[in-house]
Amino acid sequence: MDRSAFALLLISCISLAVTPALASDYTLEVFGNANMDETIDEDDVAYVEGIIDGTNEGTELADANYDGNIDAQDLDQIERIIEGSADRLTVIDSANRTVTVSLPVKAAAGLHTSPCREFCMLGVEDRVVAVTSYIFDDPLMYPRLLDKVDIGTIYEPNFEAIAEANPDLLVTTPGTYLDSVLETVKPMGITVVSLDLAKPFRYDEELALLGMIMGEEERARGFFDWRSRTMDLIKERTASLGEDKARVFTTSISNVWKGETEFAPGLLSSHMILENGGAEDISSGYSSGQKFEMEWILDQDPDAIVLASYNTEDGLGYSPTDDGQAAMSWQRVIESDTLGKTRAAEEGKVLIMSYYGTASGGQDPLGAAYLAKWLYPVLFEDMDPVELHREYLEEWMRIPYQGVYAYPPPS
Repeated sequence: MDRSAFALLLISCISLAVTPALASDYTLEVFGNANMDETIDEDDVAYVEGIIDGTNEGTELADANYDGNIDAQDLDQIERIIEGSADRLTVIDSANRTVTVSLPVKAAAGLHTSPCREFCMLGVEDRVVAVTSYIFDDPLMYPRLLDKVDIGTIYEPNFEAIAEANPDLLVTTPGTYLDSVLETVKPMGITVVSLDLAKPFRYDEELALLGMIMGEEERARGFFDWRSRTMDLIKERTASLGEDKARVFTTSISNVWKGETEFAPGLLSSHMILENGGAEDISSGYSSGQKFEMEWILDQDPDAIVLASYNTEDGLGYSPTDDGQAAMSWQRVIESDTLGKTRAAEEGKVLIMSYYGTASGGQDPLGAAYLAKWLYPVLFEDMDPVELHREYLEEWMRIPYQGVYAYPPPS
């Protein structure tokens, strides 16, 4: 058996022995989820029967048909949800809005990269009619979305294009821009749902919601299982490190290019990629958006520095065909007048990672795997991040494996 096959087998075996907390530690915000767990099933039917009989207390989500009463009609709606025959679904989205979605969704649109990516992962591209402009910045990654209508971005929506595409459902993200989208789009008769699919710590509950809305709950839950296997493996192996965990500082590589002398940790920190990869984040505990001066970083003396790349011009992402440009970016960091002065840089302990390829939303197991392999090569000798990445792209995104996602590459 070759190393990659052994690694995948080992991960699968460990996953059977470890409770997959990632896939069950949330409440599915769908009316009909009467017992407030992560799914809608016959337990919810039994729970509502208990409410009707007076033996169970009412819950926020017990009113399955959202008519203000808990009665036999809610039992019917829950059964229809379980069977996949419901003609509507009432949900609480990430903006804390209660929204009723007509089913089945035949024409969906995404105003942010994250729902568009998950449309592809769920395999519903044939029911997508419009996508964010950002999709066209990375055409190789999203080949089955290139014939969709370009509707702009969350910051600059193209409302004329949205009207032209006329989706049943528009999926966006929560934020200050949501009100203006709702004000313009709702009069068009388009249902708007806000989902925070870019943040790993909310990802499972958000994808579960999208999976139910799009009628692909089973595939969403299959992806949860795949995601949790790698995360559980890394967590179990690094738990014994204790004080031996590598102390790491992270920031954006663009800060180095700009010649800045103060560095904010950025999304690899807030998305917990360092923690999930078995590292100690030296910026943990500070307020979000905190910037650190070089003097502080030098005084902290991190064992390693991890840089997030958001631009393929750095040589990372799906489109690069070799790591030549990534190598040059790495060398520039090592020789810089700022982070290049750290002990970590002097020892070559600098890792550049593609944020959009390893850390956004459900891709976080990939980032954790690349980091864990790089920091602890002996501990993770049998884990191959490249093979995991190949599996993600080919089995879940259904596109050929290619690209450069971490430099130096895992050895």
